[in-house]
Amino acid sequence: MKIIGCEKISTFSPECLNVENDYGIILKDQYGNIKQAYFLNPAQFKVTNDNVYINAYTYGGSKGVLKAWKNYFYDGVKEYNLWKNLKPAERQGWLELALRCQNIDYENPKTIIEIDGSDIKCYNDFYCTLGEALHGPGGYFGRNLNALVDCICSPEFGGGKLQKVIWKNSKRCRWKLKRKFKMIVDLFHEFRIEVELQ
Repeated sequence: MKIIGCEKISTFSPECLNVENDYGIILKDQYGNIKQAYFLNPAQFKVTNDNVYINAYTYGGSKGVLKAWKNYFYDGVKEYNLWKNLKPAERQGWLELALRCQNIDYENPKTIIEIDGSDIKCYNDFYCTLGEALHGPGGYFGRNLNALVDCICSPEFGGGKLQKVIWKNSKRCRWKLKRKFKMIVDLFHEFRIEVELQ
């Protein structure tokens, strides 16, 4: 962590943080490119010779997003289903990470994908599963219905090529997702994407 305007952590004092200033966390990749930024509302500080500990609320970040970023920066996203390590309520944070760090193969887009309903226990799980089915580990293809429409329509998100979704164990999802299940299926049909429910 780098504190801008502070040469040595030992010289840092919580008194220099006041309500008149803006604070935030800026997350960069190994090349120095900014991937995301979050505003902080500092609550408590503890300073030691080597570290500054900040207990704060973030603005603009989904629940669980900092846990997801921590995983990304330490290990990358090389495996499927890493989002399952987060609590269901924190998985919007994973989708936020996936949106910022997606790796879309524009040369070889998938036209048919398969999703497994046994992986889907809540609404956020559907989007985590869908994104990875289409774009591989950490893949993104929406985080709510409006974002799903954006992804279907936009080449930027790898949309426009998807023709069919094979949905295994769909009965379980119908029960878990309730009315949102029908809304998702209807939305695919609206954009002429076939949905095979198994």
